[in-house]
Parts: sequence; C-alpha cells; structure tokens
Amino acid sequence: MGQYYGGLGPMTNAVLWVEVVIFALFVGLRLYTRISILNSVGPDDYLIAVALVLQVVYTIFVTIATEYGLGRLFADIGNAEVYSTAVMYEVFSQVAGLMVIGVGKCAVGVFLLRIVRHPIQKGFIWAFLAGTVFITLFASITVVVQCIPVQKTWNPTLPGKCWLDFSKVGLTVGSWFVVADFCFAILPWFVIWDLNMKRKEKILVACGLSLGVFAGICGIVRTVALNGLNAQEYIFDTVPMLIWSATESTVTIMCSSIPVLRPLYVRVRYGSKGDSSSGQNSSYKLPMYGNQSNKKYGLGSAAGTEPNAGASHQTVITYNADNASDESILRDTKVQNVSGISGGIRRTDQVEISYSKHTQ
Repeated sequence: MGQYYGGLGPMTNAVLWVEVVIFALFVGLRLYTRISILNSVGPDDYLIAVALVLQVVYTIFVTIATEYGLGRLFADIGNAEVYSTAVMYEVFSQVAGLMVIGVGKCAVGVFLLRIVRHPIQKGFIWAFLAGTVFITLFASITVVVQCIPVQKTWNPTLPGKCWLDFSKVGLTVGSWFVVADFCFAILPWFVIWDLNMKRKEKILVACGLSLGVFAGICGIVRTVALNGLNAQEYIFDTVPMLIWSATESTVTIMCSSIPVLRPLYVRVRYGSKGDSSSGQNSSYKLPMYGNQSNKKYGLGSAAGTEPNAGASHQTVITYNADNASDESILRDTKVQNVSGISGGIRRTDQVEISYSKHTQ
C-alpha cells in the first residue's frame, strides 16, 4: 500500500507520534511522582493511563489510514475501494479519539474532586462528569453506526441510508468538551477565593490548577475543524480535525499533570531527599513527600539536639499534607481554616534541661 502513502499523511503521522511521546512522558512522570514520591495513586491517575492507551490506539488507526491514502485527494488515490478503506480506519480512529478526550476530561474532574469540599461544587463536577461520560459514549457509538448498514458509513456507494448527520453530533460534543475545559479551569479560583492564603499564593495555585484553559482553546480549534466532516474530500479535509483532536487530548493531560509534578521538581531541584544541599551543614531541609502527615524536619546543621547540651532551641516545620502538589495545598488550607490553624508551618521551641549530681 506504499503507493497510496503521501500528501498530508507523513506530516499527520509525525505530529501524532510526537504527541504520543509527549503524552507518554507526562503520564510517566505523573505516575512516578504519585507512586515513588507521594505513594498516593488515585482514580485520576488510572484514568490518564487509560487515556494514554487510547491515544496510542488512535494514532495507530490514523497511521494505518495514511497507508491507504489519508491526507490525499481522491484523484491522487484513484481507487474507490482503497479510499473507502482509508475512511473506515479514520472512523475507527475517531472512536478512540473521542474516548481519549472524554477520559481526559473525566480525569481532570476526578482530580478536582480531590480538593473540592463544598457540596455544590462537588455536585457541579459530578454533573459534568456524568454528562461527559454520556456524550462521549453516545458519540463514540454513533460515529460508527450513523448509517444502515454500518459499512455505508465509510462506503457511500453501498445501498442503505444514513439516519444521522454526525457533523451535528460532533459540534455538540466539541462544544461540551470546550465548556467542560473552561468550567474546570475556572472552578479552582472559586475554591481558593476565601482560603487563608496570601494573595500571591492564591494566584500561583489557581493558575497551576487552571491550565486547562489551554485545552479549551485547542478544543475550540478542533470544533471549528469539524466542518471537514461534511467535505467531499473526506480523508483530506479532516486532517486538521485529526491533528487537533490529538493535540487537545495531549494538552489536557499535560495541563492536568503539571500541578501534580511539583514534588518531582523539588526532588530533582534539591536532591533525592529534598535537601537544598547534600552536605552535612545544610541550612535548610525540605520535607519529604509521602502519605505521612505531621512530619517534622529540623533547620540547621542537625535535625536534633545533642545530649547533655543544656538548654537548646529547635525550629520544627510541620507539613500537614500528604504531598506538595497544588491539590494538597488547597485541601490542607481548607482544613486549616476550619480548625483555626493559620498555616502549615509552625515554630516549636524545645528546651532541654540536664542535671548533674553535685558532690560535697
């Protein structure tokens, strides 16, 4: 089938496989951070792993379709049967593409459920998750069975009829995904608005949790590109839609993973133990990240005090979180507000008194 490969096909394959590598990189880093550093894996992590598998399947189908002429005009292919085969594999790729975008949105929503505590906000997220699951499944099924018999979906010369204009379904699904992206990006600002944090910290954390706006922008471009579904040169005019579908899903995973990767950045920046210096006389020791809370870490050349040293003072940091990602900052700050704690760091002065026996 090499004689049909060409046109926009090589470019499409290059873009999609590069995005698969980027996708896999962020998923790998996220899972490494959650498993090895935080020891805390959640449902959102499993969802992005599923999304990665779907992204690979999507790219494989598109790659196969390019072997049958995807990215070329019908006149360049000159074979109706080969052209229909290319359309068939592209339709299959659209199923995987819809699924990966839907799973990605669900991963973002489940991630936000980690930090949201207000019942109305949780209900809002659950409503969007339910709507996303329904519309993703509906679109994934109808993209294949929009015609009777099913084969007529990719071979219009067969007798039968098409009972659904999938371009309208595609526009509806694309619009829903865009709305979900922007809602999930705006929600963190309402979550942290009344928290007991400095304004600068609020802005930094909210921005980190609102990166999904970039996925929304990609979704807008992809939705506009859906006009190619009604084009006469189907496998040529839908190339932008295929590329932007992969881009939207990749950006979604990237933006949802960046807030989780802060502990990994600290590990890389300050060493495997979170120390700012590997020497014995380091002046500041960063906390290790894990499921344990209320850990104490000393400041100074030693974490403890020497025996029989008389009165001594020690500054202790208590980090009330299971990790240092943005989700825990929001979650633990809310807990601190409720309990009356003004912050996650406190100073404790420890005084040791030693006695020696005095002989006459």
